[in-house]
Amino acid sequence: MSTQLDTIPIGNKKYVLVKTRLQYFREHYENGVISTEILHFDKESVMMKATVFVNGQVVATGTAHEQKDINNINKTSFVEVCETSSIGRALGILGIGIDESVATFDEVFSAQKQQEQMVKNDELLEYKSGTLSVQLANAIDNDDEVGIKEVESDYRGDIPLAKLVKGSLNPEQVHYMAERKERLSEERKAKSEAKDANNLKLAKEFAKKQKAE
Repeated sequence: MSTQLDTIPIGNKKYVLVKTRLQYFREHYENGVISTEILHFDKESVMMKATVFVNGQVVATGTAHEQKDINNINKTSFVEVCETSSIGRALGILGIGIDESVATFDEVFSAQKQQEQMVKNDELLEYKSGTLSVQLANAIDNDDEVGIKEVESDYRGDIPLAKLVKGSLNPEQVHYMAERKERLSEERKAKSEAKDANNLKLAKEFAKKQKAE
């Protein structure tokens, strides 16, 4: 079944809004019911399934997946967006609003925004990595510990960025960073041992004082 509904163009194709498919369903399927369930949720992404029932029988299903940090809308409403998309796909599979595509306007628009955001993220990553790579290389060549720590602070927690920055170092700089890591580890170990020794000394002095009293 294919039904002519109001569409919105994106590029060379026309797509139907989820709300338009849903309005048609409510008007023409008196005994129709739509239920949704979460298949996966980890606070950063969600996958949902929509099931369409008519007269108590399953007539169509649709699934959708959304990432929380992919765009500004998803940052606050990625669960709602996912539910809407799953409903739209289920109704499309039922045959409502599929003159050109099962996908709805909402899905295609969201996908375009996601692609645009991914491109921006890649461009930003490339810019940041290029800047930090130069800063780190200069800091290493000048034996500038403060400068090195500043760069490390900038990429700490960002694995892709850290990987790109570290990957830009030449063999001599990589060797420098390896020796530095070992040296800092030894310094931390020595400081920890000194602290433990001092704590033990204080404990013994306290125990001796208590015994004397």
